[in-house]
Amino acid sequence: MTNSNNKIKIGPTVTLFVPYDCNNACPFCVNKDEYRDTSYFSLERCYRSLDILNRIFPHNDIVLTGGEPLANLDILQDILNHIEDSHNVYINTTLPTNADQDEKRIAEVLNKYKDKISCVNVSRHLRHYVKECSDDIFGMLDFRHRINCVVFEDTDAEHLRAFLERFKGQEVQLRANYSKLSLDNVFDTKDDELFQLIASIADYQGQLEQELFRTGFMFKYDGDTTVTYHKTLPYSKINGKVGDIIIRQTGFIYDDWNNYGERLDLNSLADIPYK
Repeated sequence: MTNSNNKIKIGPTVTLFVPYDCNNACPFCVNKDEYRDTSYFSLERCYRSLDILNRIFPHNDIVLTGGEPLANLDILQDILNHIEDSHNVYINTTLPTNADQDEKRIAEVLNKYKDKISCVNVSRHLRHYVKECSDDIFGMLDFRHRINCVVFEDTDAEHLRAFLERFKGQEVQLRANYSKLSLDNVFDTKDDELFQLIASIADYQGQLEQELFRTGFMFKYDGDTTVTYHKTLPYSKINGKVGDIIIRQTGFIYDDWNNYGERLDLNSLADIPYK
């Protein structure tokens, strides 16, 4: 399914780091250090921060990421129930299976919220950094979902084509390695080897809307597979303007990712400039 529940967006994206680790070790992950000390994690404070931000930005996008939002399906449902219907909701996940949740259970829970979820981004990579459940799950999902692949290591046309063949007919997002991006190259294509590689095996459709700190490029692979090449900086505060507001696992609100961010108070939230 590729239906989209996109609503009007006003205000910066709010990204919630759920207080549950993923137990993976992807080499490109910019969040992993955040999960090394869980002693001050608080879901209750996360809810309070969501409530505060909902009052200030009632029509913005909310991203659930981590860590792993699907580490606890009961809590995930509680979080989704807590988010007002006026928001676009995006979930970044590996769709983890274990003894208590198989593909059918995951699909059952997520499909309950098909009218609330705008898109689920599913981590699948050229190398298996995470434990992957069966690809059968994608046929069970009744809402928009996208295969999210960070191209961390050097690759070639053969391996990239094999990856796109695996997910033929799905929506695929290829992402540049965050650690290699800066304001000098985030919008560049001429000297971008990965862009050139994708263009050699897929038909370039054009650039997506360019934002302050990220951009994307649209391709079609073999006629029926939509491929987006996404480039984003590992920080989102530029020249005083904020693109993402972060609710960390502690529940405290920051104006940027990881070491770039500073804690925000209510006065700064009310007056924050954003793109």
